[in-house]
Amino acid sequence: MITNIQRKPLTKDAFYREGKVRCELWDTEIMVFLFDEGVTLEYAERCAAAMNAMPEALIDAICRAAKAYCLDFCESISDEWRAELKLSVPVNADTPPRDLLKCFQPTGMTVEPPEDPSKVGYQLECACDWEEEHGMEIDILDDKLVFLSEFTGESPWGDHT
Repeated sequence: MITNIQRKPLTKDAFYREGKVRCELWDTEIMVFLFDEGVTLEYAERCAAAMNAMPEALIDAICRAAKAYCLDFCESISDEWRAELKLSVPVNADTPPRDLLKCFQPTGMTVEPPEDPSKVGYQLECACDWEEEHGMEIDILDDKLVFLSEFTGESPWGDHT
């Protein structure tokens, strides 16, 4: 499932691994980043499989959160900036949340060492129509959305209360 895995330098004495995986929901290939030697390929494969088998309830939660993020972002910017946005679909209070799938797309998946190996946690970094500079981050832990906002480098294992 994860292909083209290569070891890359992170610092003089540290390395990370990257590869590629197909993301079925968006019908695209994305990068996979394993920044810690504690992440096994087997665990990363479990994360990739979970990403490609997202339950409908998780997809709906992501879409609702993305819609809220988009609306909040658009509310916070100037009228001139808002007029320059090129959203793939018009987004307002009446927009069906699933329509937001047309407005963002994952570009990468980061897998960290699991705090609990019986759980699957991963982060999706996304490009999105409304926040071109920072993009969007989606953190998922055991088929539950735990964080969605501009990309900040959070972790699915973090405290998101």
